[in-house]
Amino acid sequence: MKRIITLLFSSLFFAPLFAAQGGPDAYGYIWKDSAEPDGPVYNWIDISSTGALVQGLADDNVAGPFVMLTNFEYYWYNRKFVWIGSNGYVLFMNGNIASPFPLIPAAGGTNDFVAGLMSDLNFGGTGNPGQVRFYDDLDLTVVSYLNVPFWTPTAPGWTGSNTFQILLSKLDSTITIQFQQQSGITQNNDIKVGIESVAGTIGLQHSSNIYPQANYAVRFYRPASSSLAVTDASVLWAGQDGSGGIFRSRNGSSYPLSVKTGNIGNQTLNGYNVTGAVVNAAGQTQVTASQTVGSQVPGVDTLITYTPAFNPTTAGTFRYNCTISGISNELVTANNVRTQEIVVVDTTTANHALNYHGSVDNGIGISWNGGNGGVGVYIKPPYYPAYATAYTIRIVSNLTGSAYALKVYDDNGTNGAPGTRLDSVYVPSGQAGAGDQVFQLSNPLMITSGGVYVQWYMLGTDVTIAVDANPPFSLNSYEVIDGVWAEYRDREAQDFFLGLRLSQVPVTDIGCTGFFGLTAGQDISSPTAIRTWVTNFGNQPVSAFNVNYRFGTGTVVSQAYSGTAINPGQQSLITFNSYFTPSTDATADLCAWTTMTGDATATNDTSCVSIDTFVGIDGISVIGARLAPVPADQELRILNLPGGSWRCTITDAAGRHVSQAARNGNGDWPIDVRQLPSGAYVVLITDGSRVFRSRFAISR
Repeated sequence: MKRIITLLFSSLFFAPLFAAQGGPDAYGYIWKDSAEPDGPVYNWIDISSTGALVQGLADDNVAGPFVMLTNFEYYWYNRKFVWIGSNGYVLFMNGNIASPFPLIPAAGGTNDFVAGLMSDLNFGGTGNPGQVRFYDDLDLTVVSYLNVPFWTPTAPGWTGSNTFQILLSKLDSTITIQFQQQSGITQNNDIKVGIESVAGTIGLQHSSNIYPQANYAVRFYRPASSSLAVTDASVLWAGQDGSGGIFRSRNGSSYPLSVKTGNIGNQTLNGYNVTGAVVNAAGQTQVTASQTVGSQVPGVDTLITYTPAFNPTTAGTFRYNCTISGISNELVTANNVRTQEIVVVDTTTANHALNYHGSVDNGIGISWNGGNGGVGVYIKPPYYPAYATAYTIRIVSNLTGSAYALKVYDDNGTNGAPGTRLDSVYVPSGQAGAGDQVFQLSNPLMITSGGVYVQWYMLGTDVTIAVDANPPFSLNSYEVIDGVWAEYRDREAQDFFLGLRLSQVPVTDIGCTGFFGLTAGQDISSPTAIRTWVTNFGNQPVSAFNVNYRFGTGTVVSQAYSGTAINPGQQSLITFNSYFTPSTDATADLCAWTTMTGDATATNDTSCVSIDTFVGIDGISVIGARLAPVPADQELRILNLPGGSWRCTITDAAGRHVSQAARNGNGDWPIDVRQLPSGAYVVLITDGSRVFRSRFAISR
């Protein structure tokens, strides 16, 4: 399928016949066709009943990997895995190739492939007869494309028919492409036939923009030996397998800087240097380290983990650049550098966006011809649980007012592919205009492990999503056509304006944090109002809860909170409607606590204070004692106190203990009250078995 921005117009001529042979390429491969006397004989191998039906092919995508029973010798290396492309090619490493198709060979993009009839083929659309079958034994691998049509923008989305096959011989390392039948015309006559090595600059093209004849075969011959000395090291990945972008939390855990390099040539490397550096958006180096890889034979790789790690102390976008240097006469240097995008997010804010794009788009964006396509991005949160609440998107234009859909898929599909759909939102025409938009998920999503795929999908023509063409790039971008996912063909040069908004995980947490007017050891002998502080420890306003209190093992007193909602971090003083009335002489904890459905933490719900209660306390006159002077000033004297071991406690009008003293003996007992302010007080004296009290005042 064509992206609207890459639709090309051309006036190509059709060559009536192929040349009979061609090559060699830089490595020594040549090709001959079935018109050549010593060339291959067309001999179709029917695997329609023996080959496995390849599932999941659609428009512009790849299926695999398929594992070959034995290695296939290709150029200067061996391959055991094969991916099958819907556009008529097989790959020896995962990737995606779509129109416009590059000339062979071509550096950059996806390499390491065999182009059988690389063109804009399509497996989608009503009634499409196309299928691919795969067969493999110890000697031969066969990939047959059967009745596969070309893509077209007009209904039903396909036209013409192509039947061809790719044969990989593990006996003599030849590659044969056989064409049984061909009809119809592809967009812009864009067709390539040929082979390309892992080094994109080395390959052999059989033909470009020429339709094959029926009952025709072309064979590529690997040389018995090659004079090409391939000195080539490669950064295989930076940060993690695939070098995909990641999110990290500001001031979160450090990120270990790893890199894997390998010798992908056919010459032993005598050693080389590998440098890893993290730079910020302004190009300032945050951390850098280097390590030397010693002698390395072909096919061997090395894993390096640098010290120190990267500490994400500042929010923003960073690049982790890994670079190979110190190799003389290296054939390919384009693979000596690989970059991983690191996005550091301030996860302490109430809302924070997870996206890989910058602030500036290319002003063009992309959409899919026919309006039946979309894009996706893989997002793995920097922490768990992550609470996703909204989609973020930028639309460049919507000329016809088309609606679109936004969806989230779990990564529980095969090999981490999109699996279970977790959310879907329909964006109608009236809300689908150009600009930055935020759309709430139909239901907030709690991500507890792994990641998710976020999708934008057109529901009509001419709606265009914005594209960021400024590096770094996440490599986590996908194209979705007719509901089938594939790696985005330009993922190494673009990111989409598509992401998720995370919010703080809702936490409702309320608890009692103390008393007003009660202190430890306080004596209570009369009905007393209980007032407790309640604090909101969560991040959501709270209003629906109960508050309770109990003395010792006595009766629980409960009441519902009826005030305004208590905001996060705030507290409220609650006064119980029921007074506490002592019913016995005792020392125990008076506890207040909250109860609420969904309370996050029980350990902060309760606050207690130890108090003494007394019942039926007599006045000190019962024992012949009295107070003087009344009111007191500097000193209060208890006169005529009988003999005994006495403890005296003075409480203020709120019942708080403000002074204590003790003595053995009888007679007058002077008590210093100079530190107490003017006001009303109560003096309590006890000999351990009896308690007596009297009110008094201090006046100055």
